[in-house]
Amino acid sequence: AAKIPLAGQVDAEWGLLARAAGGNGDAFTALVEQHQARLVALCTRWLGDREAARDAAQEVFLKAFRHAGRAVPRGQFYTWLYRIAVNHCLNQLRRRKVARFFSFQGLGAGRESGSAGHEETAFDPADGGPDAERELLARERWRATRQRLERLPEGQRVVVMLARFEGLSGREIAETLGITAGAVESRLVRAMRRLAPQEEERRPVPVKEGGVG
Repeated sequence: AAKIPLAGQVDAEWGLLARAAGGNGDAFTALVEQHQARLVALCTRWLGDREAARDAAQEVFLKAFRHAGRAVPRGQFYTWLYRIAVNHCLNQLRRRKVARFFSFQGLGAGRESGSAGHEETAFDPADGGPDAERELLARERWRATRQRLERLPEGQRVVVMLARFEGLSGREIAETLGITAGAVESRLVRAMRRLAPQEEERRPVPVKEGGVG
């Protein structure tokens, strides 16, 4: 886990970024090695496709490198990197929606369903193995979770994803999104209120021992 700098301190990784901006390739390689796995995991959760996530992570690092000379060292380096990643993934998702719309208009619903299938690539059932059933159940749960999250307004969905799946604190989310901690808390509360009724609908009705009476 990344070490959170105390108030008034600057994350040491900003120094690596500054060296990278000055042409030090090794410094940027160190940043990539430190954050690549976490960034790919984040992009996978947003995009639902492991290969697309790897491509997205690479593009995020390229954007970070291009902006290295203009970055302002404030807070934690990885929240700055996350901001680039989240914006990139949201743009990817918006482009998918537009592409699906025109695909549907031009080629009919059959092509639309084919496009939707690509987004589920990361959740295809595993082939055999002792843990295949457990993995399949986990993927089904995650698919259901994604469906509920997709019903949220974008601002609320982003906060829930960063809090619940990336493990960021309220302060870190605020830094990542460039909003106040109060706005983070407000969006999270509203999102939980929206999600609560959906959780109730999915929760099985308890049955007393001896059957339904």
